[in-house]
Amino acid sequence: MRTVLLGLALCLLTACHKNKDAAGPGERAGQGLDNAARKTGDALHRAAVKTDEAAHKAVNATGEAFEKAGHKLKGSPGATQSPADTKPDPK
Repeated sequence: MRTVLLGLALCLLTACHKNKDAAGPGERAGQGLDNAARKTGDALHRAAVKTDEAAHKAVNATGEAFEKAGHKLKGSPGATQSPADTKPDPK
């Protein structure tokens, strides 16, 4: 009788445990941390890409502004010369 009860108990225990790969609470918590870390890393990467693109646009805009200012300065004759470069008017 004892072996029959033991066999029945073993059958019930194995039948109740359908998912052999069931994760325990520690494994589920670790999996949640892994997912959170991956999502955070992805979000940081996207933010870094957007920041890089904005920085490149700012550099290009600044360069264009300097070029425009340089062209305007070249248009006025005394604007690009320093006082040391000018020759005194001989009279």
